[in-house]
Amino acid sequence: MIPAEKGVHKIDHFYPWKVLGIVMIGTLMASLDQSIVNVSLPAIMADFGSSLDDIEWVVTGYMLAFAALMPLTTWFRERVGHKVLFIASLVIFTLGSILCGMAWNLPTLVLARVIQAFGGGAITPTGMAMISEEFPPRERAKALSYWGMGVVGPAFGPTLGGWLTHLFGWRSIFLINLPIGIGGVLLASTVLKADRPHADSHRPFDAWGFAFLSTFLVAFLLGLSKGEHEGWTSTLVVVCGILSVLGFTGFLLVESIVPHRIVDVQLFKYPIFSACMAVTVVRSVALFGGVFLLPLYLQQLRGLDEIDSGILLLWGSLLIGIMMPVAPKLMDRFGPRAVTIAGLIGVAFFMFMLRNIDVTTSTEYVILATLVRGVGIGLMFTPVTAVALNSVPKQSTAMASSMLNLLQQVGGSVGIAVLATILSHRAKFHLTVFGAEVNPSAPAVAETFRRIANHAHLLGYTHQESARIAWSSIGKEVGISAQVAGFGDAFLFGTLIVILGIFAAFLLPSRVKQLSQEDQLAAME
Repeated sequence: MIPAEKGVHKIDHFYPWKVLGIVMIGTLMASLDQSIVNVSLPAIMADFGSSLDDIEWVVTGYMLAFAALMPLTTWFRERVGHKVLFIASLVIFTLGSILCGMAWNLPTLVLARVIQAFGGGAITPTGMAMISEEFPPRERAKALSYWGMGVVGPAFGPTLGGWLTHLFGWRSIFLINLPIGIGGVLLASTVLKADRPHADSHRPFDAWGFAFLSTFLVAFLLGLSKGEHEGWTSTLVVVCGILSVLGFTGFLLVESIVPHRIVDVQLFKYPIFSACMAVTVVRSVALFGGVFLLPLYLQQLRGLDEIDSGILLLWGSLLIGIMMPVAPKLMDRFGPRAVTIAGLIGVAFFMFMLRNIDVTTSTEYVILATLVRGVGIGLMFTPVTAVALNSVPKQSTAMASSMLNLLQQVGGSVGIAVLATILSHRAKFHLTVFGAEVNPSAPAVAETFRRIANHAHLLGYTHQESARIAWSSIGKEVGISAQVAGFGDAFLFGTLIVILGIFAAFLLPSRVKQLSQEDQLAAME
């Protein structure tokens, strides 16, 4: 950050690490709230008497507001500076959390979540930009690896959310942010140095670019979140699709002619930066998609409750945090390209391991798969983030961090929507196939029917009732088999997505270096 006043000051060699600690507090708090609420939705539904369609807005409202604000962070930073923006974001997020915990009905909760997201949407990109400016390029990877422990907060969300909801009720998942937020604000106010606004602080606001980009993001993410439930050909989803196309087209047109852009799309001219963005999307699919699919499998097919499934997933999440500080050391030795590819291979193998899971899959096997995923995500996070920020001119790091976080958010939403659609469609497909194979005259089916019917008859049911029970049991087994096959197909598709990211990772540099602006221009030619 740029000092507010010039003069002779005692150099604080630990100041960058103090900044890192403060940023980690805010980042962890904001990122956790992207997934911590999911396991508490049933309790909120019961408390407010809400339907499933209505309760989804608790998640959707946060997601849309979070994504819509992210592009504004660079413009705000140029106006008020990092310190003011970071503290204001913490205050808004904390106030939103208090309002969530005090909500008296569903509309007030959704509104409070939107307020919460307005603060949370600026915390992560602002924090990343602060770290990038305080640490020199050679130390940036190490600093980002520690900061990454906060960014992977969504992986811990289901575990923490289930535990808090079970012991203290759903309001506790929001009120727990109060002491953390207050502590973060106090530390940021007293420790962070004042920084003056950027030299371009008086540049005009790109209102049209922001309007078109917001239209695209809100329509695109809303359509994705509602597509599976409403139907991909429903009026809502089709309108969202049209608006997203118009918004994206208008955004590209505006950004190609205005001198002061809300998002600097020119950064995509840097091949290494573009490759990092592609890997970031894949990483988000793996992180958010894994958080989405595994709890569903554990709770719907294995019958585990929120706490048990959360504890089972905790070990892999902890390993992500453990691998974060290891990744920079490996990157120094083997280069960012090799470490990133190794991480992608690990995540792809995790997805591939779960392609044949069923209700009899051992708990140990599931934990082993999550550990493989933890190693993979832990390895790929730091190299991709550090290389992306080092691959653009220093004055563009704030913009690059905003774009990195925006694509992570969009990539996670796309991953969840795509995997949910595949899971649903393939389960229906397998149900049709398996159902057609249930021939009463087939020896295996007849034997299963006879065994279940006889057992029911021995329990005192009539022959007619026993027959209905037998066919119902067979139908239930067919449904479970179809669901199992659907999960397998979703994980297999996730494997293919991650493999595509490996090709993009080959564009990353093979050794650690800071790219100068001359290097950048050469790479663009």
